[in-house]
Amino acid sequence: MADVPSRRRDAGATRTRLLEAARELFLGQGYNAVGLREVAAKAGVDVTLVRRYFGSKQRLFTEATDVSENVEEIRNAADDAVGQKMVSRVLGARRDVDAPLFALLRSSGDPLVVARLNSQLDAGLTRNLAKRITADRASIRADMVTALLLGIGVQRVLLQKKPMANARDDDITAVFLEAFQAITKLPQGG
Repeated sequence: MADVPSRRRDAGATRTRLLEAARELFLGQGYNAVGLREVAAKAGVDVTLVRRYFGSKQRLFTEATDVSENVEEIRNAADDAVGQKMVSRVLGARRDVDAPLFALLRSSGDPLVVARLNSQLDAGLTRNLAKRITADRASIRADMVTALLLGIGVQRVLLQKKPMANARDDDITAVFLEAFQAITKLPQGG
């Protein structure tokens, strides 16, 4: 009988599969409709591994829906480039890649999810933008920019609303930057 090499568990790969499965399920069904057993089944592992790596459904959801990627790049951008960086990030969003944000939006009926989304948006975008804005009501202006960006992402990726879904990135960018400049009063690069 030939020796069959024992399959060594790759904890990192398993964890990644669990996060991907969770993102997809939370995106499609929302937080309240998804159970740990479903996540484990989708990832092809036993539910005990979900508990081992994440401890709870809430912690799994928190890690699967972290939207802090590229935050430093936007925070560190010059005033005349920050609008371009933000809209480029949104225009690059795809349902499969950016499931964390869309899963949060899908689950926004849950008060804990709403608080988390607000916290992430504030820490990652609006607080930094409001500090840059010298015009009056800076916080409201920063929130309006956030609303525009979320609206663009939702219309293009989730709703696939035309003409936004089919518009060229350059056209959306040009219109967004006009609105961004009018709202924030920040200079725009050429």
